[in-house]
Amino acid sequence: MITQETAALIYHAYRELEAGQKLLDDMKTIREREHLDKTAPTIRDAFGQPRHLQLGIPSGENAHRILNVSPVLAESVIRAHIENKRAELATIQERARIELEGGEG
Repeated sequence: MITQETAALIYHAYRELEAGQKLLDDMKTIREREHLDKTAPTIRDAFGQPRHLQLGIPSGENAHRILNVSPVLAESVIRAHIENKRAELATIQERARIELEGGEG
């Protein structure tokens, strides 16, 4: 049987893959629909204003953020994140296979 921990790791990897791909797809769709070049911000804030993306660690006094990340750089980071999660998922799937066969995880 697959352990709860392995199942959670699989879920989180797939969630990150889905979220990353959706963000890339949304950015591309908006760019094409509005005839924007690849350097123009595509994501809108709560007030409908186009904004560049941000990278950050949102936790209390240790929070850090960088603002106005260019779409070109953001897309590169998102693509790298997706590839990283695919590699992690391959490792997790092997772990799940071993667990299903009754081996040590």
